[in-house]
Amino acid sequence: MAARIGQLVLVATPIGNVADLSPRAIETLKAADVICAEDTRHTRPLLERVGIMGARLLSVHAHNERERAAEVAALVHDGKTVAFVSDAGCPGVSDPGGRLVEAMVQLGHRVNIVPGPSALTAALMGAGVDVSRVAFLGFLPRKGKERERLVKSGVAGGFALVIYEAANRTDDLLDDLHTWCGPRRVVVARELTKMHETFHRGTLGTTPLSPPMVEKGEVVVVVEAADAVVGDGATVDVASLVADGSLPPKEKARRLAQAQGISVREAYARLQRAQAAPLELVQRALAETAQAAASLLGADDAARNARGEPDDDAEAAGADIVGADSVLRLLNRRSALSAPVEVTEAAKALLSALSALDALVDAMGGAAEDSDDDDDDDDD
Repeated sequence: MAARIGQLVLVATPIGNVADLSPRAIETLKAADVICAEDTRHTRPLLERVGIMGARLLSVHAHNERERAAEVAALVHDGKTVAFVSDAGCPGVSDPGGRLVEAMVQLGHRVNIVPGPSALTAALMGAGVDVSRVAFLGFLPRKGKERERLVKSGVAGGFALVIYEAANRTDDLLDDLHTWCGPRRVVVARELTKMHETFHRGTLGTTPLSPPMVEKGEVVVVVEAADAVVGDGATVDVASLVADGSLPPKEKARRLAQAQGISVREAYARLQRAQAAPLELVQRALAETAQAAASLLGADDAARNARGEPDDDAEAAGADIVGADSVLRLLNRRSALSAPVEVTEAAKALLSALSALDALVDAMGGAAEDSDDDDDDDDD
């Protein structure tokens, strides 16, 4: 009778939804002689939920993985099937398992995998940004130069970045990413496969994400690819190209396309998305300034009513800038607020801000239209 051949099998387990445990994974775990688990207290309830009772469990985690390898190798050598599961997702992907596999391979033992749920692939599937080329950075160091170096190495290669992080540290991470990456689109995937699964979307450097973040659990941060390093080592930065007034849109797109190995049309799209980020910021500032102007006028109206003064029945000033009409009406009458000089100065400042922001919106919107016109000429 032939000797039984042992093996190590890495089995992916659910990252939230137990129904994602595949039939093949269940059968593998049922058939295993020993199940190595990152945390046996976490794994045993999962096994019991799928009808696996009394399994022989062996604790193998990040702190003892290398030492346990000899024990696992002995079991495999004796013809046993040993399954390994981490707490959730794919063993070896930002989880224990890699060192165990390395030891088995070096000893010539058989290693199989049962793929399945992964926070990495789930986040990429729902990201909705360019993830055609990805640099997976896992959990970054909390601080220091290595944290910056890892991010910038992905940026230099023109890759989308995928990073694991705790929800309560996500704001700090997004601030760092904005510093090192510029205003790229970003997606924060939280509670993947669970009841409250949410994709929070936005642009680095703007707040808040939509919908707003909840500081609970672990998240996957996906940053859209936008930069690349050309052959001479110079970095082609999308944000810098957008800001460079010396280059026409067509030349910007050609440079980016050549650096990243993409079509000119896609390069135009990336440049326009980067340009849209500051435009959205200016539009938001314009709307908030207009709201401040309306609030100031409303406060003055309330003060007039409180003092028994007649309502202001003056016709609208007819300004073509949203919010400026309120300011002009306030400047054309004596304020009823307690500090009329300060009110006048505030109104003048608001009017100046509204005019400047409106001019910026027109200028930036016009630049985007120029890019659209040139885009029709290049389709390669």
